Amino acid sequence: MKKFLTRTLSGAVYVLIVVGTIYAGRLTNNALLGSLIFAAVFFIIGLIGIHEYVHNLELKGVKSNKPMAYVAGIATYCGQVVSLMTSGLGALDSHHIVSAIYAAAIALALLIPVLYLTTFIIQLWRDDKEPFTTVGHTLLPSIWIMTPLALLNTVQQLSAGLTMMIFILIWVNDSFAYMTGMLLGKHKMWERHSPNKTWEGTIGGALFCIAAAILAGPHFDADTHVAGWAVIGLICSVAGTLGDLVESMFKRYCGVKDSGKIMPGHGGVLDRFDSILMTVPFVMLIIGFLNM
Repeated sequence: MKKFLTRTLSGAVYVLIVVGTIYAGRLTNNALLGSLIFAAVFFIIGLIGIHEYVHNLELKGVKSNKPMAYVAGIATYCGQVVSLMTSGLGALDSHHIVSAIYAAAIALALLIPVLYLTTFIIQLWRDDKEPFTTVGHTLLPSIWIMTPLALLNTVQQLSAGLTMMIFILIWVNDSFAYMTGMLLGKHKMWERHSPNKTWEGTIGGALFCIAAAILAGPHFDADTHVAGWAVIGLICSVAGTLGDLVESMFKRYCGVKDSGKIMPGHGGVLDRFDSILMTVPFVMLIIGFLNM
């Protein structure tokens, strides 16, 4: 009972943080402040994710360049988010301060590939028998964790309702996949990475996810057509499930049950945001096609 209460309270705090962050602009009645709060919260989430990644690798005995993992991750996130937030400055009077902000954004964006290549150069001086493995584990958090979280800021700028629906659809998919699997699950889906997942549960989660997207999506973002919401629901289900499997693969590789302990009863940031990390880039791609 105590474990259930701990998990419930922890989950409630998680939901409150996510919802409060998404609608921070409305709560503060200040769109710019809301964007900054959103960027800051998910930046912190990203840093915790990098910590979980490199920490679990250490438990496995696998090397990474920890300082560069953080530096590259920070540059990746900040470069994309700053570029996004300065993209609307063109409508302003082009005085010196706006030009300076543009220059800083461009410099930060150019810094990202320089830092990535610097990670390779640093290995020339390190006594490491597997230098490319180290480079890969150093840069992977920037790709797997920080890039999707930075893209989430783009989704948020497009529509807070769309951002909220992505989280809702992920939660619907996870919940109904679990329930359908418990009731009807017989055929294992990917036992090597997640022994409890079944095809029946996965299909059930997908059907409910698509239905939720069609029924609830237009209420959160009326600009997206019902057919578009159906596609987004399918993407959230498929990509979300794959994201969960990828994170399970990482945990099995490292030999850990949870990625971290920041959320009692739920695990770590990677445990809670694994589906989001995989889903956001594909949703952005679909949104791009829908608006072409």
